[in-house]
Amino acid sequence: RSRIADINPFVGVRTFEEEFTSATALRILEGGFDEGRPWDVVVDGSDNFPTKYLINDACDIVGVPWVYSAILAFEGQLSVFNYQGGPTYRDMMPTPPPPGDVPSCAEGGVLGVLPGTMGCLQATEVMKIILGKDVGLLSGRILVYDALDMKFSEVGLKKLDDREEINELIDYQGFCAGHVAKKLDDDTVSSGGSNDNDGEGNNANSGRTMDEAETTGSAEDTVPEFHSINPTETLEKLSNGWSPWVLDVRLQTEHDIVALPFTDQVAPHRTVQPDQIPKAGEVLVYCKAGVRGKKACDRLIKLGI
Repeated sequence: RSRIADINPFVGVRTFEEEFTSATALRILEGGFDEGRPWDVVVDGSDNFPTKYLINDACDIVGVPWVYSAILAFEGQLSVFNYQGGPTYRDMMPTPPPPGDVPSCAEGGVLGVLPGTMGCLQATEVMKIILGKDVGLLSGRILVYDALDMKFSEVGLKKLDDREEINELIDYQGFCAGHVAKKLDDDTVSSGGSNDNDGEGNNANSGRTMDEAETTGSAEDTVPEFHSINPTETLEKLSNGWSPWVLDVRLQTEHDIVALPFTDQVAPHRTVQPDQIPKAGEVLVYCKAGVRGKKACDRLIKLGI
């Protein structure tokens, strides 16, 4: 707020000290900037699928356009959804990709200047919407930016004839995890944008970041044949003579930055193989926040370990 006031003291700023969730989204959007001043446009600054679907459905219900952007590695995407009855995010992605199919930021990385580039493009579309300059607006089009080749391209987008009308908000964590999403009742709070961190600035269950937002699925999908252990317990066991074989399931580049000094093997969780694991003894698997470690354990168990 203070930074914006430094740039232009005539700009009004309203802050919300609460999460944008299925329980709060409609109230925030329907309330407008203040009484009698509805929102003209919503700008997407999220980095996970549950929040993007939440933004889309809330804007669809309220009738507000929103400017979408997504980035990974050297590429970015941009579009304007729900503009005057135009296509929405669900026309581009009717269903979310299966958990784990999209590379995380830790695996794919993001070029440092890319968020600024896409943010400037978003701001351009926002100003066009506010000024009513809809000629050339990215509604019904998806702009793709390839920073590595320094090229722009675009893909057309049309409304799906069989897309269901959005009348209510749902549990977007469950929806993006591949389970049947249910209508939110008064006692349910979705975590699509939660700030409950796991100690590393991430929330592995809330979809806070794509870095560690890969859900481990339901209890029925996970084979409970391994045990989780926290760093404090690990240190205590090691101090008492425990000497497991240690596997780092992050990328080699992450391992090179920081790692346990007694690591025996580095193998990304998606590609780790049984022949990389000793046939006897205890194995300690670790990653950044625990999600990739659990996926690696599930993978190894299914492969016969």
